[in-house]
This record gives sequence, structure tokens and C-alpha cells, in this order.
Amino acid sequence: MNPRLADAIALFTLVSILVLLLAPAVRLRDGWRATVTPLASIIGSGFLVVGPILSDVAGRWAMGAMLGLCVLAWLFGSAVRFNILQAEPLIAGNEHPRLRWIDRLSGLCLALAYFISVAYYLNLLGAFLLKGAGMVDPTLARGVTTAILLALAALGWRRGFRGVERVEIYAVSFKLAVIAGVLAALGVAWLADPAARHLPPRHVSPGWHELRILLGCVILVQGFETSRFLGKSYPAALRVRSMRWAQLLSTAIYVAFIALLLPHVPPGHAGSAIEETEIIDIVGRLAALLGWLLVAAAAASQLSAAIADMSGAGGLLSELAPWLRPRRAYVAVAAVAIGLTWSVDLFGIIAIASRAFAVYYALQCGMAAVLARERPLRSALYALGAALALVVVLFGLPVG
Repeated sequence: MNPRLADAIALFTLVSILVLLLAPAVRLRDGWRATVTPLASIIGSGFLVVGPILSDVAGRWAMGAMLGLCVLAWLFGSAVRFNILQAEPLIAGNEHPRLRWIDRLSGLCLALAYFISVAYYLNLLGAFLLKGAGMVDPTLARGVTTAILLALAALGWRRGFRGVERVEIYAVSFKLAVIAGVLAALGVAWLADPAARHLPPRHVSPGWHELRILLGCVILVQGFETSRFLGKSYPAALRVRSMRWAQLLSTAIYVAFIALLLPHVPPGHAGSAIEETEIIDIVGRLAALLGWLLVAAAAASQLSAAIADMSGAGGLLSELAPWLRPRRAYVAVAAVAIGLTWSVDLFGIIAIASRAFAVYYALQCGMAAVLARERPLRSALYALGAALALVVVLFGLPVG
């Protein structure tokens, strides 16, 4: 396909979707605003690395593997949604002390994961911005990360959740518009070029190691649980509905992206380090503008995912410690993230966050299985979800 045509299609789609998403009728609607936080977290940096990873571990079955990950995430999300409707009232009324204890334990695991992921996302953003400017300086990158965290803390302190959410809405709208532009260009290339409909030969022999990597990829579709902690801003029914929409939309985006991207991923780099710039190079071969658009999307992905997890962490902290109001909770999250930025190797401890998320899902599925015991089939599904989450904890190889 002509590169100029690909660029024109991508740019036209980007502008059209951005105008639509930023129109007041959409931007100010509670249903969309409640959907933005889980959607931002689900489609984070994972969107940029999942293609090459699944190409390596699953070969021509990558689209099926992606769909399988999304189905597993849907099972976990279903348990969280069930708990929003069934467990939250019991916990709020102190009717079930043991249930409250389990929920607090799962919340502590999730808080640990959120602290690490917020710092991780923004450190990636700082390094990414400096790399784009031709600089590689870890100390300066940490300084950029700290400045972003301080700005978000100040915004959260002065404007609360709504102020943080406003920044998130613009970042997510831009990211989704870029993704739509890239998908449109890839879709036209798929229709116009017969070669784009044929996968290059991939000598992949899936085994135990590849399965462990695939289990670890669950972290790439994590983030829907942030809806659980927006209770002070949105009612339970809206949070359940918006989480469902966020998972459905992200599933459609991920599966379509894998299907359209896979023919363009060169074989032969299995086992090498996966970097976000790799997907930019792959798409950039089709048209120059697509590569630059993904650079912008990468920055928006890191920022929106960090804000989403910061929103979730703020709501979680204010729930675990009622005396800690959300405004103060955002400052606390930023302070911990700054401490992590300057004191530990975030790329090393992201494995801890991956397992902490899986532990949270196991506990939430376990709670849902107990509460749904009068519905045997649903209870059995949630028990299966708890078992699968524990398998991820024990055997998954974290991606990061």
C-alpha cells in the first residue's frame, strides 16, 4: 500500500475519532467518564508490546492466545463486578467480618501493585521522552518522573478525583484516536495487499516455557478492577456497566490489533528483550507517520495508565483508611511512587506487582465463589477463576 495513503487514512481517522471523543456530549457523560479509568489501565503499555510477545510464544495462533487472555480477564472482571454488587453492601454494613478481612487483604496486595505500577509507568514515560529527545540519562529520567508525580499530586490535592480524571480523559481520548488511526491504516493494508493477509513462517513449538510467558501476559490486560474503587464518584450499577464496556472495547481493540499486525511482525526475535520501540519500528515500515503516531500513543499510554492506577490507588487507600481522604491519598500515592523511583530498580520489582495483581484476582474470585454458593454454576466458575489466578501467581513469567 502507498505509504502516503496509509498516512492519510490514519490521520483522517485519528482526527475524526478525537473530535468525537472530545465532543461535550461524549466527554461529559458519566457513563463514558466512568469507563475511561478502567479502559486507560487496560490499554496501557501492554498494547505496545503484546504483538511481538504473542508472535514469539504463539506464532500464527497469536490472535487466539490474545482472545484467551481477554476471556480470562473477563472471568476475573466478572468476579469483581459481582463483588461490587454483592460484597460491597455487606462490607459497608459490617455484616460479614471475615469477608471484610479478606477484602482488606486483597486491597493491601492491590495497593502494593498500584504503587509499583504508577512509578513504573511514569518512569517509562520519563525515559521514553528523553530517548525521543536523543538523551539517555537515568538520573534525569528520574527527575522527569518526579516532576510528573508532583504535578499529579498537586492536581489531586487541589481538584480531587475530578481534576485527575479530567487529565485522564484527554490522554485516553488521544490514545484511542491514535489507535483507531493505526488500526484503520493496517485494515486498509490488509484489504489492499494480499501479502498482508499471509503470515510469515514462524517456527514456534509451544511448550511449558511459552505457556508460562502466556500466563504472565495476563498483566497486560489488567486494570478493569480500578472501577471497584470509584465508589465515591459513581454508583455501583454504573461502575459495573462501565467496567463491562471497558473490557469489551479493549478486547475488540487487542484482538483486531493482533490480527492486523501479525503479518508485519518479522519472525526470529524470540527470546530477545521486547522494547516498546520495536512495535514503532514495525508499524513505521508501513508509513512514516504511523511510527510517529505510535510514539505519541506510547507517551499517552504511560500517562493515562499511571493516572488510572493512581485513581484506583487513591480510592483504595481512602477505603482502607477512611481517615485518609482521596485528596490526601493522591499525595500519599505520589510520595510512595517518588520514593520507589529513587530507591529501587522498578524494572526488577515489577514481577512483584504482577503477582500481587494475580493474588488480588484470586482473592476476589474466592470471595465471589463463596457469595454465589446458591448459584452452583456461577460459584464453580469463580472458583475456577481463583485457581487460574493462583496458577498465574505460581508459574507465570511476568512481562515488563
